[in-house]
Amino acid sequence: VSLFDGQTLDGWHKPMGVPEDYRGGKWEVMDGVLLGDQDPPGKGGFLVTDGLYRDYVIEFDVKLDEPADSGVFLRMGEDGKNHQVTLDNDQNKKFGWIYLSWGKGTVHEAPEGLEHFKQGEWNSVKIRIEGEPARIQVWLNGAQITDFQHTAETTEGVPKEGRIGLQIHAGADWSEGSRVRFRNIRLTEL
Repeated sequence: VSLFDGQTLDGWHKPMGVPEDYRGGKWEVMDGVLLGDQDPPGKGGFLVTDGLYRDYVIEFDVKLDEPADSGVFLRMGEDGKNHQVTLDNDQNKKFGWIYLSWGKGTVHEAPEGLEHFKQGEWNSVKIRIEGEPARIQVWLNGAQITDFQHTAETTEGVPKEGRIGLQIHAGADWSEGSRVRFRNIRLTEL
């Protein structure tokens, strides 16, 4: 099913249970593309699905300005706890890493993600999450860059079901005028 109709933000909302620094950000639809930007400058935020999901495959196209720090949050709880797949097009260039925000931090690195990311172009992303503890697989432009099996310890504190979130990172890892763009967001529940 399509999660983004290309015209409106129907089916999505800004979460208010996350830390205050992440209640900003600006999301708008233009020419069939979901655009995200810091708003006010330096303040990030999320756009999350109305629906809750557990085991699924999500596919989308993403284009990130440089620098821009984004990510896709899986099984995101109301307080923001989640499994993040990084889309960090800042000085660190981390694509496909698994990071637990407001939790354990980085639990899996995917250095090969950088060689498959196309700077200044649309990138095709496919993410599969299933099971508990979760197994997370990520493909970038057709190449598998992540295959991570959580343990009970690494997934501690993350909900077993939650929303899908798109991120605008707060802080200086973003320059004025930078944007993150998503399109063709599709979901297959497992």
